[in-house]
Amino acid sequence: MDNSKAPARKSRAPARKTEPTDADADSDAVAPVRPDPPRSVVTAVRLMYAGAAVTAIGLVISVIAVATGEKALRASHKHATLAQLHATQNFLITIAVVSGLIEIAAWLFMARANRGGLKWARIVASVLFALSTWSFVSHLFGAITVGNMIYSAAMWLVGLGAIFFLWQKESSAYFS
Repeated sequence: MDNSKAPARKSRAPARKTEPTDADADSDAVAPVRPDPPRSVVTAVRLMYAGAAVTAIGLVISVIAVATGEKALRASHKHATLAQLHATQNFLITIAVVSGLIEIAAWLFMARANRGGLKWARIVASVLFALSTWSFVSHLFGAITVGNMIYSAAMWLVGLGAIFFLWQKESSAYFS
């Protein structure tokens, strides 16, 4: 008789009870609990979430603008073939999506790290804001549309608000 098709039997070995060890007692020790973040940190985190949302909206607008802006692309690339224009369009859309997703991830990561009270997070957020300020100022002196100016200003103001609240006195006590 072939037993290969017979159902497998389950082992019904009795559960073994073990005596508690010193290691178990150590794991039951209460770990220090971080207090809830103060209102200023919560406000900063909410602004960071808003920054991620505004970035997502900007990403969608950018993709739509590139996808529907064939006339503007043709005007700036007068000698390009139709295939070259489509390749350029696809490249610009890819760049917009990748950079937008990276920026959204940075907003979300910074929000989570600062909400958790990680000491380095406030400094990294400040450095990212400094880079954002540099980018914003460079946009002011370049060729920029009104829509891009409004978007850039909104993003900068969200970042400014988040940094302002992260460096409040009650926030500093939370990060210490």
